[in-house]
Amino acid sequence: MRIVLLVTDLEPGGTPLRLYRLAQGLRQRGIDVALGCLAPPGPVGQRAEAAGVCTFACGARGLTSLGAVARLARILADLRPDLIHATLTHANLAARLAGDWLRVPVVTSTATIEVERRWHVWAERTSAHLDQGHLVNSNTLARHVCEQFWLDPQRVHVVPPLVQYPRLAQRDAARRALGLGSDVRVVAWAGRFDPVKRLELAIDALALLPGEVRLVLAGDGPQRGRIEQYAAASAVGDRVVFAGWLEEPGTLMSAADVLVFPSLTEGLPNVVLQAMLAGVPVVGSDIPALRELAGDGEPRLWLVADGGREYAAALGRLLDDDRLRARLAARARIWAQETLDNQRAIDAHLAVYRGVLEGR
Repeated sequence: MRIVLLVTDLEPGGTPLRLYRLAQGLRQRGIDVALGCLAPPGPVGQRAEAAGVCTFACGARGLTSLGAVARLARILADLRPDLIHATLTHANLAARLAGDWLRVPVVTSTATIEVERRWHVWAERTSAHLDQGHLVNSNTLARHVCEQFWLDPQRVHVVPPLVQYPRLAQRDAARRALGLGSDVRVVAWAGRFDPVKRLELAIDALALLPGEVRLVLAGDGPQRGRIEQYAAASAVGDRVVFAGWLEEPGTLMSAADVLVFPSLTEGLPNVVLQAMLAGVPVVGSDIPALRELAGDGEPRLWLVADGGREYAAALGRLLDDDRLRARLAARARIWAQETLDNQRAIDAHLAVYRGVLEGR
């Protein structure tokens, strides 16, 4: 079986890193796999190539780069895959068009619930008939794509997420690596700097917390400069640490007392899953994706409404109450350890691929 994994870009972020892990897992099962993107080459692609994964990039520099679709078709004609698995709307659309032209079956994926780019909904609705199935990694996303993209539930497959398991370190060593003292309280966040992450809320909340609390923002992205300016203009700029991308999430998790996650939209966020595995309690926005992770019984996450004051109240309560923090973290860790399994996730992807190729 020869599989091509396609995504919009291979910049550091949750979806590209998950596809990198999927590519590695498929190779370990003896699958011939290539990982590519519509955009110019990115760091995740370079990492995959160094690990022995065949990679490619189509060089798109804009939303309407038809030349990138033509380059994708030429690359696919050379690779001659049995199946294309695309993720995110731009890649889904390009893969459907190229796959239809080359007569190669295509499965597509949605990674997040979007509310800000309505044209994505139109693009998915009008081109979905060109693929053979749609993959998501949560029940919340499955409901979203059925309702918004008008997909037949029989064509939507829920597969488990692939997670980078954090390797935990000694707490003081992790804090020294991040330039933090052992006597401060640490609120952490990690991801791609993007408007939907709403990091201004985390900075606003920090301004309402005691002076020994630090906010560590790990990651990078197009909005990092704007967030750095926002922090510098606030009264707590000296208490915000920009840590950049961390290759090992265990460093951040080992240093953190609480993870804050104020996103407006999400799918199944990697960093929240990593925090749950590491036993770090999470304060997050009350959105569908996090409600599914929080559960129906005793909550595994603390979800709050919008506003810096609401986040500050929840963070302050957890930072002040060690027993409450430990109970919330324990419920999350038990669920994560019982639920998250990368080998099972690889099995689920392969089952979908084989079903499509066998015409089921």
